[in-house]
Amino acid sequence: MTKFKYRITILNTLSYLFVLGCLIYTIYKWQILSKEEGWGVVAMVGLMAISLIPLLIDLVLQIFIKKTTTLNVIGLLVAITITILLLPYIEG
Repeated sequence: MTKFKYRITILNTLSYLFVLGCLIYTIYKWQILSKEEGWGVVAMVGLMAISLIPLLIDLVLQIFIKKTTTLNVIGLLVAITITILLLPYIEG
C-alpha cells in the first residue's frame, strides 16, 4: 500500500492565499462587517467556505494524477476557471 503525500500545488497555494486574504480583510474591516446584524461577517465566512471547493478538487487531482507538471497545469486551469466564474460577482 502506497502512502499518499499531499504536495504543494498552484491550486492549493492560491486557495490558501484566498483564505488569508479573506481573514486579513475581515480583521481590517471588522467594524464595517459587524454592523447591523453582522451579515458581512457571515458573508466572509461563506467566502472562506467556498475556498474549500478548490482544495477538495486539488486533493482529488493529487490522488489521480501523479505527474507534478500536469497537476499544476490542470490546477492553474481550474483556478482561472473559478476566477472567471466569480468575476461578475466581484465587479458588482
